[in-house]
Amino acid sequence: GMEAVEFWRWSNKDLEAVETALRETQVPLAGILCEPIAALTNDADHERFLAGVRESLAVARRLNAPVMIAQAGPEQDGISRAQQHASIVKVLKEAARIVEGSGVVIALEPLNDRVDHPGYYLTSTEEGLDIIDEVARPEIRLLYDIYHSAVMGEEVTVLEGRLDRVVHVHLADAPGRGEPGSGAMDWADRLEWLEKQGYAGLVGLEYRPTIGTVEGLAFRF
Repeated sequence: GMEAVEFWRWSNKDLEAVETALRETQVPLAGILCEPIAALTNDADHERFLAGVRESLAVARRLNAPVMIAQAGPEQDGISRAQQHASIVKVLKEAARIVEGSGVVIALEPLNDRVDHPGYYLTSTEEGLDIIDEVARPEIRLLYDIYHSAVMGEEVTVLEGRLDRVVHVHLADAPGRGEPGSGAMDWADRLEWLEKQGYAGLVGLEYRPTIGTVEGLAFRF
């Protein structure tokens, strides 16, 4: 009954087996990770990231994945946030040229630094949206993770007026990052807001099951 599947790293997968399974089941692949995870906040790491964009794009096209998820990387000591922000914008503009015309979008993902990703630079959905607007390329969009946003104390209304920048959504409950219903977050209200505002994309269930995997998928909206 799944509408789609997704996974993180492609570099540790048997791509031939994945390709075969996708073909046999006719289940689409929603997205993969853009590897390697690099520090977009650091100009010195940009060439490595861009080389990875090319490699990841080849895999995305092979598996018909429309989204490659990119992370901003850690905050850099001794470099102002303004410089790091500008560095992310710069390299994503270059990455947009690589994927142009491919049908694949790079999705930049804000994460929380309070629980799961200490030291991560991009913790603000608003700043993520600002970066998307400054890059100003249709190939660069935002991945909105409901869990990470909630952990950072944000409301889903942070997307007000700019929801069209979002290409994909992730969901886990909080606290705990378990299946919906395992925590105390108003996740159903947040999903309802997204739907009412016109979001028609996929919602990836990115959580750690607190019960059996199949049982965890039995929740109802």
